Amino acid sequence: MTMRAFAVDEFGAPGSIHQLPVPEPAEGEVLVRVHAAGVNVMDPMYTAGWLKDYMEHRFPLVPGIDLSGVVERVGPGVERFAPGDDVYGVVTKPAVGEGSFADSVVVKADGLAPKPASLSHEQAAAVPHVGLTALAAIEAADPQPGQVVMVVGATGGVGSFVTQLAAARGATVVAVASSPARDLALQQGASEAIDYRSGDALEQLRASHPQGVDALIDMHSDAEQMARYGQAVRSGGRAVSPRGPAAAAAAALKEHGVQFIGANRLPASRLPDLTALIEGGQLHVPPIKTYPLEEAGAAINEMAGGHVRGKLVVTVA
Repeated sequence: MTMRAFAVDEFGAPGSIHQLPVPEPAEGEVLVRVHAAGVNVMDPMYTAGWLKDYMEHRFPLVPGIDLSGVVERVGPGVERFAPGDDVYGVVTKPAVGEGSFADSVVVKADGLAPKPASLSHEQAAAVPHVGLTALAAIEAADPQPGQVVMVVGATGGVGSFVTQLAAARGATVVAVASSPARDLALQQGASEAIDYRSGDALEQLRASHPQGVDALIDMHSDAEQMARYGQAVRSGGRAVSPRGPAAAAAAALKEHGVQFIGANRLPASRLPDLTALIEGGQLHVPPIKTYPLEEAGAAINEMAGGHVRGKLVVTVA
């Protein structure tokens, strides 16, 4: 049997629909019929070959980390799921190329959780990778009620969840976002939105919060900008980023008495925590823009261009 999959045959290629064999689930694995797949910043990195020296890549390369769909078959040893179950989760494999931009995908059972009943497959596919990363960032920053948190990239995939989670903890969130995204940041719980396009964001923050902030959570900056924004954090505070390059700011931040913490995505075993927040009304899926599987290349290109508000999702079935 074959299935449709969006794949690239070489790095930098535009990609197209391929007919590939339907994979078989091995021990501890689940075959999922994909209804929707989230688009993440890693996808253009995979297809362009930016990470080829750090991870094994297999061609034809099917991108896609997030998924929401229905269990088709389970491999030996899988007892948590059965055919017909609605699930969502992340593809966790040692090599890149067998992702979720396809009719079906094999996923390790520990990468899945029951789909939140209140969400459509398109909404659920927007949650796993960014939600788990946002949860990691919040736990690293550990904002307390009444503290002030500066969130850079507050309306992107990870940032949308970070803003909501910080506000839910009772923190005052100062979002750094462009003016078109201001309303979204405020809707997500930010108390204030700074437009970085209208002037220097650091100087604007210093004007409104001369005593500084308690924490910085930055989804966008490189090391140089991370260190600069870190000047607004009070001594003893924390600066958190999920971006690997930002870690180079650690030494400069330490000179200001600020601790840098890298926020890697939490394991999929924490998906039930996100589900509980969603079903309890404390966490809402940001606006999503959908692309059909045939136009997955356009979705990847839009993600590569940056400044995506909310989430991009590829609809499959």
